[in-house]
Amino acid sequence: MRGIWAELKTSAALQSEPLAPVIARAAAAAVKEAGIEGRFAELEHVRLARLAEEWLAVEKARKPFEVLFVEHERSVAVAGLQLSSRIDRMDRLLEGEGGHVLIDYKSGYRVTPKDWEPPRPDDPQLPLYAVAAPEELAAVAFAKLRRGAMRFTGFAKSKEAMPRVQVAKNWPALLAEWKKETEALGTGFAAGDAAVDPKRDLKTCLRCDLQTLCRVYEKFNVLEEVDEEEGPE
Repeated sequence: MRGIWAELKTSAALQSEPLAPVIARAAAAAVKEAGIEGRFAELEHVRLARLAEEWLAVEKARKPFEVLFVEHERSVAVAGLQLSSRIDRMDRLLEGEGGHVLIDYKSGYRVTPKDWEPPRPDDPQLPLYAVAAPEELAAVAFAKLRRGAMRFTGFAKSKEAMPRVQVAKNWPALLAEWKKETEALGTGFAAGDAAVDPKRDLKTCLRCDLQTLCRVYEKFNVLEEVDEEEGPE
């Protein structure tokens, strides 16, 4: 994706430029960077090209946009801490109310913005980037790059900002809640808070490898039924 958007830069180019050579060059660069050679390199080149072709079909359904930067490093301040971050991608919307879109690429099976929900978000990375960003954000989204399941998922200020992304009931309130949660996490980290406090009680403890050292799970009812369909916490 980095190589592709370094060439295309805008949705207008995405719609008008021949994509096959752009994808081929980006796939070749990625294979070379990974240090893969021989037949494995050929197979990986084909796999990446197919992945990119399917994903760009999703991008074509969006309203006009410009990719401002990819893999952008910036310092993030939270609760008195200075953290180094790398933002996968930031777009600027060119129609409607405008604004910016913060995007994080994911290729795993379990990709959900539910991981941003309080209290103590399971994956606070994007909420942290969002509240620290000087840009005026119109959406925050995961880009799920998995064949057969390509989509954006996240939250947006309005339905025009991103396709198939949930519109927040109150966008300013959502950002304020993320700021509150990330500040609380940062404050606890800076204070050395390491209390044993499983977020989901027995569901968390069942997947912990330290039960021989930490027996906090014994305070829960070990006969309690746990819904294993929810996936790992």
